[in-house]
Amino acid sequence: MRAACFFPGGDLMCGIAGLTLLDEGLEPRLGTLLTNMLIALDERGPDSAGVAIYHSGGQLDVAKDVGRPGDVCDRFGIPGARGYQGVGHTRMATESAVTRAHCHPFTPAEGVCVVHNGSFSNHATIRRRLERDGIAFDSDNDSEVAARYIAQRLAGGDDLKQALTAMAGVMDGFYTLLVTTPTEFAVHRDPFACKPAVIAQTDGYVAMASEYRALAGLPGIKDAKVFEPTGLHTWTRLSRVPRPRASRPSR
Repeated sequence: MRAACFFPGGDLMCGIAGLTLLDEGLEPRLGTLLTNMLIALDERGPDSAGVAIYHSGGQLDVAKDVGRPGDVCDRFGIPGARGYQGVGHTRMATESAVTRAHCHPFTPAEGVCVVHNGSFSNHATIRRRLERDGIAFDSDNDSEVAARYIAQRLAGGDDLKQALTAMAGVMDGFYTLLVTTPTEFAVHRDPFACKPAVIAQTDGYVAMASEYRALAGLPGIKDAKVFEPTGLHTWTRLSRVPRPRASRPSR
């Protein structure tokens, strides 16, 4: 049985969308598909929005700004973008300013993207530890603290699963995270699973969103395996075929 989770304003607290493509034929449509997913989550994040697109060869482009998700996507030409993997976020600011620096995705290391829905109660403490290690921040956003911690663990030799498990052991709060690299796609929820997440898998893609309505327009969704994840799920791209792994974070 889940613990009750209470936040001011209910659960409307940011939206996450992500898509990793297995079918190369869908790559020209990645920008359009991701844009539509974010627009479906508009009311979860009217303050700002951002998108990260992974192109052939692992090149990463990030576009983010203040404004509603549809407007931000149009501003940067996201509907016309092609690629094999994308991450998006719509932000409802609850604990820091509404500026471009506070927008998601955060890119704390080359090729690494982090988007987050939720809140961390001890982010100030972890921030001070990271600053003592010489790590600089671009904002006072609690999500950036998690992103910088994950990047530090990766730089220290952890794989993505290990880095996310370590983060869960030191950062307190309610959260859903989507973290990507050029070859990995990971969804991580806190043990109480308070912040929503839905995953859809087909032969053509793995998709994740805060709500099913953001997945409803994807091709082949009626035949997809759809489930609500718990704990940590990762997919690794091997010859363009992600390999799923699931585990629960240790606390």
